[in-house]
Amino acid sequence: MSRENRSEMANSSELSTICLAKAKVGDRVRIVSLNSGEGNNRLMAMGLMPGVILEVISCTGTGSAVVAFDGQRLGLGADMAEKISITKIPSSIGTVKNMTGNQNSPVKLRDVAIGSILKVIGYEPASRDYKRKLLAMGLTPSTEFKVTRHAPLGDPTEIEVRGFHLSLRKAEADALIVELV
Repeated sequence: MSRENRSEMANSSELSTICLAKAKVGDRVRIVSLNSGEGNNRLMAMGLMPGVILEVISCTGTGSAVVAFDGQRLGLGADMAEKISITKIPSSIGTVKNMTGNQNSPVKLRDVAIGSILKVIGYEPASRDYKRKLLAMGLTPSTEFKVTRHAPLGDPTEIEVRGFHLSLRKAEADALIVELV
């Protein structure tokens, strides 16, 4: 590869790099670099390091953000989010559907991205009480719904089903067996 091609590739990757404070809710991003000087050790101790994939759960106009990764959620102030360089991951890469390798495999409601369309395929056997509630709320087998929002700490999750919005707590959401449509 020629020197010009390498510098073009470096410039194009630099152009697509933004700070975490400018990400939008629902974005899946990869950390490119940490630029907080002595704060880098603290960020790395929390699991934030170059190469880690994050999902932006919440963000404010001032730049603060809540991100999810490795089954945990982390809130970052605007000053810290400004110092984390990221690149957006196209929606076709890194989704739950692609990570499982099978579009029709069951997934957890709390693990899917905002805007995903899901279908109810059943209920957890140990969740009889919740099953009754879910059926009464219109979440019957083969019903399709859209994930509209996750609360900053993951509880509750808001979905749109049969033309109305419904909030499900973690226990209720875990009682559902769903698949991506």
